[in-house]
Amino acid sequence: MTPPDSSVIESDSTAREPPDYTAVEIPTKPPEEFTYQERRADLLRQIRDLGHPSMINQTEAADRYGVSQSQISKDLSRLAESVREHVVDRDRRAFTVDSVVRRAIRGLLEEGEYRKAARTVMEYDDWLAEFNDLRALEERLDALEENREPDLEDLVA
Repeated sequence: MTPPDSSVIESDSTAREPPDYTAVEIPTKPPEEFTYQERRADLLRQIRDLGHPSMINQTEAADRYGVSQSQISKDLSRLAESVREHVVDRDRRAFTVDSVVRRAIRGLLEEGEYRKAARTVMEYDDWLAEFNDLRALEERLDALEENREPDLEDLVA
């Protein structure tokens, strides 16, 4: 049995880049015996199946994994960090968009709506490209602002 979550030192909280929880294999052992990585991978799978992070009942999840509700909340925040680093964005928007689109595509495929699913994938891919372009532009602007020469107004102030 794993120790209570208060005594577990979760090494990814100090890591530079969050782990990719999509790459973590979910074991067949009881959920209360999962490591925090396995728990988060399982939560991510559930979110993608349900279509949105808000569909996770944190109290029920805490009971399922044998941890506190606040630990589940922390897990969801860490998952959002991981998704934004491995998908697109730097906040929970990417987590939400990715989860909803994946669920929508799965639903369309289950209904035999292959063309609609393909169209959804292509639209999502276009959105990702535009979002990445915007993100790159924001980063370039930030870099320019950091390296700019001081204005006369800056020198007077």
